[in-house]
Amino acid sequence: MLKDTASWLVLAAGLLLAAPQTTPAADSPVYIDSEYGTLKEVIVGLPYGRSPDADAPWLQETLKILPPDEAEYTLATAGMSWDKMIHPVKKKSETELLEAENLALINVLEKLGVQVYRPTHLTEEFITRNYGPEVLANGFSQDFPRDNMIVIGNQAIEFNLRTMLRRADISGFQKILSEKFQQGNMRWFAMPHAPPLAIPSPDEPALEGGDLVILGKTILIGNTLNHAVGSNRTGCDWIQQVLGEEYTVVPVPLVEQILHLDCVLSIPREGLAIVCEEAFTEGIPACIRDWDLIKVPLADASRLAVNGLPVDEKNYIMSYNDHVSNDHIRSELEQRGITVHPVYFGTHNGQGGSIRCATQPLKRDPRFQ
Repeated sequence: MLKDTASWLVLAAGLLLAAPQTTPAADSPVYIDSEYGTLKEVIVGLPYGRSPDADAPWLQETLKILPPDEAEYTLATAGMSWDKMIHPVKKKSETELLEAENLALINVLEKLGVQVYRPTHLTEEFITRNYGPEVLANGFSQDFPRDNMIVIGNQAIEFNLRTMLRRADISGFQKILSEKFQQGNMRWFAMPHAPPLAIPSPDEPALEGGDLVILGKTILIGNTLNHAVGSNRTGCDWIQQVLGEEYTVVPVPLVEQILHLDCVLSIPREGLAIVCEEAFTEGIPACIRDWDLIKVPLADASRLAVNGLPVDEKNYIMSYNDHVSNDHIRSELEQRGITVHPVYFGTHNGQGGSIRCATQPLKRDPRFQ
């Protein structure tokens, strides 16, 4: 295995930048250049998974990003398949509750004209057979497709995740991506991957999709101080080398209790951002600092208040749950002429993600060509 940062960057430059470049265009099978261009096609997650065993070595650090009640529930349900996790009050399984929320989200997306894809269902038998029982002990989750990859321009890039729970999920995307790739005018490649049971060292590039916010040729990438999850600085260096000088990658350091950048930053349209200022250890990024900012406290951001999805510049999907109504954000957006589509997402929120996490945009109308 390559050990140092320079070797990773040479690999990226030699294997990827030397490859023939295709011309990004609106008619590519995948295309993203902003957070708010009209959404055309999107993957919505599935309600299948298994909670990590209580002794999974990465779990204790990961629990720091969850509110105390959610961390307690995670430990109480350790090692359980989601279809066997029965909610003590609602008397339904985690799978049933997650899918009800997914269907409510899909209903909004389809009414707004968005084509929805679903990943291939992965079973515990599939994980054990193809990844091994040790990987299954770390759990898997198909409810949050955001982290395993990203589309930038007409490039689909699979990521190397630090979060153990979501590493196997990419297998559920292969059929969708393969069919897109066969249409042509698309680049599809993956980062160098750490061994399945190893957390990448600081010298090994790691990226998770929830950390990346696309603003034309500027890519903001969150770097949480929690070293068990999220993206690292070497991952920022890697993708800068891969994308080349045409793009500017901006690392954004975050406090330890925040998992990803999209938990504390959302861009409903150009010049407008929803932010949790307390979460940025070096301040709000300069490129958006002078924008119209809707500010949210850290307590609400920890309950996923900021993690919404712009469908276009006039429509925004946001979650609410039993702890946070998000009425403040909704009111602020509506005062600015944006229609808000609230979706109850309490089960997803309890697992540490929300609307943006539960979606992987494949195609938006271009805004920066």
